[in-house]
Amino acid sequence: MKVALIYNLIRPESLEGARLDHTAELDSEETIKALEEALTLCGHTPVLLEATENIFDTLRARRREIDIVFNIAEGTHGESRESHIPCFLEMLGIPYTGSGPLTLALCLNKARTKEILLSYRIPTPNYQVFHTPEDRLKRSLKFPLIVKLISEGSSMGLSEKSVVHNVRELRKQVKYLMREYARGVFAEEFKSGREFTVPVIGNDPPHTLPIAEAVHNNRGAAAIVKFSPDSPVVKLLKLANKNVEIPRATHTTVCPAEIDENLSSILRGLAIRSYKALGCRDWCRLEIRLDEKGNPFVLELNPIAGIDPGYWLPRSAKVAGMSYADLIGSIVNFAAQRYRLRSSA
Repeated sequence: MKVALIYNLIRPESLEGARLDHTAELDSEETIKALEEALTLCGHTPVLLEATENIFDTLRARRREIDIVFNIAEGTHGESRESHIPCFLEMLGIPYTGSGPLTLALCLNKARTKEILLSYRIPTPNYQVFHTPEDRLKRSLKFPLIVKLISEGSSMGLSEKSVVHNVRELRKQVKYLMREYARGVFAEEFKSGREFTVPVIGNDPPHTLPIAEAVHNNRGAAAIVKFSPDSPVVKLLKLANKNVEIPRATHTTVCPAEIDENLSSILRGLAIRSYKALGCRDWCRLEIRLDEKGNPFVLELNPIAGIDPGYWLPRSAKVAGMSYADLIGSIVNFAAQRYRLRSSA
């Protein structure tokens, strides 16, 4: 099939006038090349399309030559930015991989995600949305809390100061995020136990890939996954002669996670229930954390998860015995089956 790969590319101008972690949701040339090679190995003909402001006109002009889209474009602005490309594709009647506009919008908004999880009785940390730094704190919230951006992913906005222990620290961090990112902010109870990521692929039925664990180098209240730029971003910074401090990862990833079968079953079950509750399709990566007593809580869902060969989901697939091409081909096939396309390769 002719598979159009749609993406948001990291460019030197992406670094101008923006925080470094703004690049977290963009794709490197190395990732695009790896996907192009994987699609070719699967017998498809890749068509590379960057999701610029002209993407709708491009898709409309070329829709007759596209059998299906492999969508990894997460958008560059707007509270529902991940929904932009799927909306265009549905308007034009072009099949595509992954979740639909509604699911992408809900999963990007962590507060809305929690509302749905709670309605399905899926455990997620107690939380509160803040409209101003001075909003009255809910009595039910217990410190420590972790302060996050509502509609961002890839650890954007997280730092050593994200975990707060009192009202003064809370208000200071809420004010900082609102000022620096101009985004909505929420706080949730921080769970200090082990942290896992559970990839889910497929539809009927979906199934989990091997569970990975983020093992933090500095255990304690600040033991969270924080943003650290990929090597392509570091390279761009050097080429642009930008003298900025490069944050380094403070965790390592273990896959498969060293857990017993009982905990594995619980985590997998929660992942599948959450995947279905939010209406995810084809692929997704979920983050789950334990409290100090070992009880699991779903933190968020990433229906357009990082897909570079070195990222969590592809690494988990490798542990399951899947090559990178196998993973990419499977995602295309899941979508092709949903659309009842005649050929999936």
